Amino acid sequence: MPHLIEVWNDTVDSRHLTGGIAISVGIAVSSYLIADHLFAAVGNTELGHSYALLIGILGCILGAVITGFLFKPKRVITTSTADTRDRQEIIDEVVEEYGELGDPRELPEAVQEEVRALGLFEALVDNHESRRTDRPDGHESDREK
Repeated sequence: MPHLIEVWNDTVDSRHLTGGIAISVGIAVSSYLIADHLFAAVGNTELGHSYALLIGILGCILGAVITGFLFKPKRVITTSTADTRDRQEIIDEVVEEYGELGDPRELPEAVQEEVRALGLFEALVDNHESRRTDRPDGHESDREK
């Protein structure tokens, strides 16, 4: 059984994490020491140390890329149950909480296309029509005008 732990909201095998750290540190430190030795042999040691540090940072990035290819994350995927309530019930709850939604046919065409793509346009039209006919006076509210 793998030894799974969570690191930065991702699930990883602790042995792979240890191996990845060892690879990255090994590449980064060795690249820094080799570059520092080569730049010191050339001449200017202060500038050589700076360049060696830059080479060491690039070694860290190379180690991370190699580790990423060798050890894939161990994903834990959870699914939740879908809401089985009727669309009209949910739309009614939204209307109760936020007020009348208005006529969806008055929305800009681009928004109407998005609502149609979600499969909600007809439900919103039906809701609007039923709310308009349910009023005792049969008139639209100020918000719908």
